[in-house]
Amino acid sequence: MKIAVIGGGLAGLTAAAYLSEHPDVEGVVFERSPQLGGRAFTYQKSGFTLNYGAHAVYGIDRNTISQLKQELGLSFESRQVEKRKVYYAKHNQLTLAPLDFMNIVKTGVLTAMEKVRFVGDVAAIIANIHQLKNYPTLGEYLDRSHAAGDVKELWEHLVCSNFFITPEEARKVSGTVIADYYHNLFLSSKPVNYILGSWAVITDQLQQKIEASGRWTISVKEPVESFRQEGSSLILNTKTRENLEFDAVIFAIPVQQVSKLMEDTPWEASLAPYADNTSTEVMVYDVGFSKVVARPFHYISDMDNKMFISDVSATDHTVVPENGQLLQGIAYLNDHFETDEERKKYMDHKTAKMEELFDQYYPGWRESVEVKRVSKKAMVSSVKNIASNKLLPNTLPEVPFYFCGDGCVGKGELAERAFSSARGVAQALIANLNKPEALSS
Repeated sequence: MKIAVIGGGLAGLTAAAYLSEHPDVEGVVFERSPQLGGRAFTYQKSGFTLNYGAHAVYGIDRNTISQLKQELGLSFESRQVEKRKVYYAKHNQLTLAPLDFMNIVKTGVLTAMEKVRFVGDVAAIIANIHQLKNYPTLGEYLDRSHAAGDVKELWEHLVCSNFFITPEEARKVSGTVIADYYHNLFLSSKPVNYILGSWAVITDQLQQKIEASGRWTISVKEPVESFRQEGSSLILNTKTRENLEFDAVIFAIPVQQVSKLMEDTPWEASLAPYADNTSTEVMVYDVGFSKVVARPFHYISDMDNKMFISDVSATDHTVVPENGQLLQGIAYLNDHFETDEERKKYMDHKTAKMEELFDQYYPGWRESVEVKRVSKKAMVSSVKNIASNKLLPNTLPEVPFYFCGDGCVGKGELAERAFSSARGVAQALIANLNKPEALSS
């Protein structure tokens, strides 16, 4: 079997790495960019390791990345963010984030009775009996809930933090999605971890595994531009080559790009329901210092302005030069504006608020900056997992392709969905090795 993987991000590399282990499979990974990794691309600047956007791993002990580590023989270490140094700021008051029972007892976000209510919510979700899963959206659940306003706000804020969206969008997330996600996270003993060395540690090993098979090649700067089906074969044309024949094709690129590629093909109508999916975008404000400016905590979430700052280097020492410090600020963004001028004013306001947050907790930071990067529209996930969007299934009826990535059906959110959907697609293809008719059905 000869397989084409379109996209060299986390999903594409994961699918190809699994498939490269099978002796009867060969293939090509096509990546349009000069480098691999997609939004997990990592680069070095002045001794600092910078990632494009957020790169924490949630519930790593229950995350698909742990299966990848074991099944693909990957080698990496991770370190947990210190839960006692994770804070929320609300109305200029600092308090511990209610991440576990001890923090819930100590937090000032909730009153004593509200803490009892919230602990009950957590217990019900762990037991998989919480009513939230029966509601179309979080908003509808909260509107019918008799919980106090602070408990409702906390639920909105938790979903903001883990899905990287505004409170208004958090209310649009399916109750089932939230219940499943937090069932998994509340059972985890390691809720927030960083991979030491950043995503490059993972992507480099996936690349090495793919190329070491001798049956796979990776082609960067070669976008796939068109394709067609001839009998049981799929024919691809790229920017530099034509009439490349494959038995199966995996799309591991954002679903919006897939829909665009499908225009004027027999499969355009099948992909049309996914063409207008909206993505999750945030503002990312990275600053690196040659010395530790201040370390009041490892994470501070501003509940009033819907943004947070992570002291990445407090958890992962490998991303900074000796004695250095790397802070990453992230702001959740609205994406509905009447005019470009309105959008610009909004982004300028968000940038100013982020810098005020740095001023408040890291005084003197402006004079100590060694590296700085501001991305005002960094894509976190290609499909925002809200009720009005539809995750793309891994296969579609009458469509001879496979689909994986963070905008596809899979376990978890963000990077985990990329990993889990890619793993599922690869396993399905391997299972079909002796059933060639399945590939053209």
